[in-house]
Amino acid sequence: MNILVLGGSGLFGRKTVLHLLRDEEVSLVVSMDVMPTKEWVLKAMGPNAERFRFIRGDVSELEDILNAVKTFSIDHLINWAFLLPSPTLDTNPRLGVKVNVLGMCNSFEAARLMRIKRVVYASSAGVYGSQDEYGDREVTEDDHLHQGSAYALAKQLSEILAVQYAQQYGISFSALRPAIGYGHGGLTPVPIKQFSDIASLPAVGKPFSVPVDGTTTSSLASADDVAALARVLIKAPSSLHPAYNVGGPPTSLRDAAAVVRKYLPDAKIEFGSQAPPPNRGKSGIPYIVSSARAKQDLGYSLLTLEEAILIHINDARLEAGLPPIQA
Repeated sequence: MNILVLGGSGLFGRKTVLHLLRDEEVSLVVSMDVMPTKEWVLKAMGPNAERFRFIRGDVSELEDILNAVKTFSIDHLINWAFLLPSPTLDTNPRLGVKVNVLGMCNSFEAARLMRIKRVVYASSAGVYGSQDEYGDREVTEDDHLHQGSAYALAKQLSEILAVQYAQQYGISFSALRPAIGYGHGGLTPVPIKQFSDIASLPAVGKPFSVPVDGTTTSSLASADDVAALARVLIKAPSSLHPAYNVGGPPTSLRDAAAVVRKYLPDAKIEFGSQAPPPNRGKSGIPYIVSSARAKQDLGYSLLTLEEAILIHINDARLEAGLPPIQA
């Protein structure tokens, strides 16, 4: 099994690479990205690095994907190449379309042209719209979609395109719909950066401070949660359903801080007095997300917050050259 991970240097992509390399049934893992693989990720590979290759490429260029597939005899494809909402995309919407729409379509087209029959790709819990659309209950994959941003629309379009490619060309697709992703190196948008920095900074002796009071809750998907499910799905010839949520119970920054302090008692974490907005549920993505379908179909369970944050802390320490924290 030779697997190409598009966007393999990103938050979800690099963890997917690491999880795949730990699987003895995977012969080769190839990362294609515009950015090189980080040194700490290469360290984390250990002896498995001999089964890893990196190739520079841009998903908005179909030829780049085709070149990677041909060069390494790829037979399975995972697409984590996307750009999250950010000031950069606000001022350059065409870039978002090139990567999030054309890039996704290019990955599907490459699968068609090169006769790849199994594709796992990135959607988002953003396709559901805000929590207020569903009331005070878990959002499931069967809920009607209420996307409210260009990014979310791009993700829904990806799912529509996947259905078309599946029907016309017999390709098997599975979409992952992560909630708020986090992990070492998470940068944007603000919730991802905050849930990432709250463990990464104290892990290397740096303070973490935010103006908010830390009580706003989000459904979280650690990079390792997403990677683990991607590995399970790409190895399956197909999935019972076309899309799977990845998101845990509502969790606040204060909840995360308590876990960080469990492992790092001297962690300097400070919150301000800025309270959650009164219309919290009217914007953003759902903060009560069900991952029950993945458990029922695939036997997959999310890591506990304690498990995920310990991995997160040790990733940061690995990059800094510090010894790991023990559970």
